[in-house]
Amino acid sequence: MSHQNHNNLINRYFIGTISALDMKRLDALLQDDPNLRQAFGKAARMDANLREAALQTEYKDDKPHIHISRFPWGWQAAAAALVLAVFLLLWQQHGDKGSSHIARVVEAHGSLRWTGDGGEVKNELTKGLVLSGGTLESLSADSWVEIAFHDGSQLALSGQSLMTFSKNDTGRMIRLREGSLSAEVAPQQDSKAMRFITPTAEAQVLGTQLTLRADSSSTRVMVYEGRVQVTRLADGSAQEVPADHFIVAKLDIGESFQVQPREQYVDSWKSNLPYGIVYGKWHSAQQGESGYLEAKPLLWKEYGKHMVLDLASFSAIDQRQQTALLQNRARIRIIGRLSEDFEVHFGLTTHRVGGGFAGKYIASRHLDGSTHPFEIDLPITAFHRQYASFPESLIGHELVDWWALTINQEAGLEILSVELFTP
Repeated sequence: MSHQNHNNLINRYFIGTISALDMKRLDALLQDDPNLRQAFGKAARMDANLREAALQTEYKDDKPHIHISRFPWGWQAAAAALVLAVFLLLWQQHGDKGSSHIARVVEAHGSLRWTGDGGEVKNELTKGLVLSGGTLESLSADSWVEIAFHDGSQLALSGQSLMTFSKNDTGRMIRLREGSLSAEVAPQQDSKAMRFITPTAEAQVLGTQLTLRADSSSTRVMVYEGRVQVTRLADGSAQEVPADHFIVAKLDIGESFQVQPREQYVDSWKSNLPYGIVYGKWHSAQQGESGYLEAKPLLWKEYGKHMVLDLASFSAIDQRQQTALLQNRARIRIIGRLSEDFEVHFGLTTHRVGGGFAGKYIASRHLDGSTHPFEIDLPITAFHRQYASFPESLIGHELVDWWALTINQEAGLEILSVELFTP
């Protein structure tokens, strides 16, 4: 493959338009070509710096209440274009002056990828591994990684998520491109707030506990302790979010951008597809048949093992932003289809009530293949922790994400609906 094709793949990766097939091609190229790994790492670093510079330029407007965009199609596309422009130069310049380590891995499980500033790529992240600035990816619904900075701040990335982080004289910047991130931020100097940037929002943190969930068009910031300044990037408007409150920042400035109190927990939840889909292919309802989420293949790698997951996943935070609390008597009802007899693994991601990632829990059942939908009720106590480092019981946790998968077999898994209820 030519350098031009390499450039095209990497450009689409940073813009976020790369297909699943091309993502696999890029992954294989990065595995085989150390020069490409080094150039990719430098491009990732340049991408983060350019986006940060774009943001700083936007906020220098003399009229703080009027947002004048210098990039009509968004600073994301402008920064990505600049990354492409400098990539050929980076390709020719492979020298790495090195950078100081700014974080270490506390825990890591599942399919993960780390791309450092110098182009180093690691697909196996072990406890205690030191990291410089770079890009960290959690590649599957059942993956997660926790890192700690020198000041004691800790970040947990889970599910299918991607973030870039760096450190300079003004503090640390964490850019969550997509997915779910929970953070416990140690007190920061006033002039060096930790900055969290997503495609639609920026949050400045001086010391607090919060979670962020982001995609290309929306960001939800939930604050558990302290106060967080959140800026909507679409128009530069800002809100201060206190403890036990949240805010949603969308690209559409016609949507509400108001701080809301965290509602009382609910004891039930029901999927409202296609809202909240994280992975899978949505098929709309046709001719009297319900719509469904089709599981799609995803490469999974951990500790040298490679397998293919056929995966469907979505958020368990409903459109009203309510959060369900898992009770001892609660049950999960799943309605779906399977074309072949096979074992299906159902999973949950949970957060602690006080904020922060808690764990991932799995229940497995062998189901019969049929053209007719299956309906299965699972007691919440049937879900067991995925790793020993998670709390043994998930009772009393917040329900955050849900997924279903088969391993190394496309068994025609389709999900029609999922419901949490307490009899």
